[in-house]
Amino acid sequence: MFSLGIHKQEQYMRMGRERRFAGPRVAYNLLRIGDNPSEDQIRLFEDISFTLRTSNGTFRTTFRNRFEDVDAASIGLLKRLFPTEAAIRVEDRAVSHGLTSCEWAKRLLPVFPAAEIEASDLLLQLLEVSVDGGETFITESDGTPLQYIRAPFVVSLHHPESWRNPLRRWVAARARKRFDALELPAAWVEQSQGAGYRIRPISYIHPEAAALARSDPRFQFRCRSVFERTPAPGHVLRTMNIFNRAYFSTERLEEGYRAIFDSLQPGGIWVVGRTLEEDLTNRATFFRRSEAGWEVLDRIGGGWEMEEMALGLTR
Repeated sequence: MFSLGIHKQEQYMRMGRERRFAGPRVAYNLLRIGDNPSEDQIRLFEDISFTLRTSNGTFRTTFRNRFEDVDAASIGLLKRLFPTEAAIRVEDRAVSHGLTSCEWAKRLLPVFPAAEIEASDLLLQLLEVSVDGGETFITESDGTPLQYIRAPFVVSLHHPESWRNPLRRWVAARARKRFDALELPAAWVEQSQGAGYRIRPISYIHPEAAALARSDPRFQFRCRSVFERTPAPGHVLRTMNIFNRAYFSTERLEEGYRAIFDSLQPGGIWVVGRTLEEDLTNRATFFRRSEAGWEVLDRIGGGWEMEEMALGLTR
């Protein structure tokens, strides 16, 4: 039955250690755990997030204390560059569900109590579309369908099901046609219901990060792309595990670097790098923005492997 789909919390919890390998068989509406979840529910949220794959192909494989060394190095650097009473504006982009942003905020705000921290991502919530008759579709916030749920099936709609399971592939193909046949109105993602369907949001912000945002106005979430330019340039901007050739072309990467450049004040700090899959260590570079380009201030783990490309670009 697990091979067909996992659509109840108790099913998922019974899988034990195997649940992190369940992938698209797990119903994404299980991410809805409320504002006061138990420790088991938080672990459920984290484990499902670990294998959630968005329509652009990125995975949400983050975990606790992933950037502990990056946090410590960045705070040490900022203490040398800014007075601790400074009202620095900090951005953390492409944050997945924001747990690592929350951890950074909890380490940074005691040192810079006047700081403001914005955590951003393009996907901060999913939508659950319940259709009369018992079918459920999970979509991204722009309406892109990710998943179809109808017990006992949970299947992927955007990324192909394995050819080894022809039954799941058949169900997914029929579900995609069914979704297209719904003929939802143009602005349906902004509605709560319509003829024959009901829409409920599913928060994709880690419950601990959401709790901090509710209790401390200095830490907030925003829907923002790494390719956007911040209207009011800030002092610090971090982009970890997003700028790489597996996701973007050279031209798109250069566009992203320039957007980061324009989102920082002269003298602002860009923290960029990635976590190595083989040993989970971080390689990061700390740049300072000048009028003409970037200056390397510090490195962790030998530095970000693409820093020469960024250094080669001028404004």
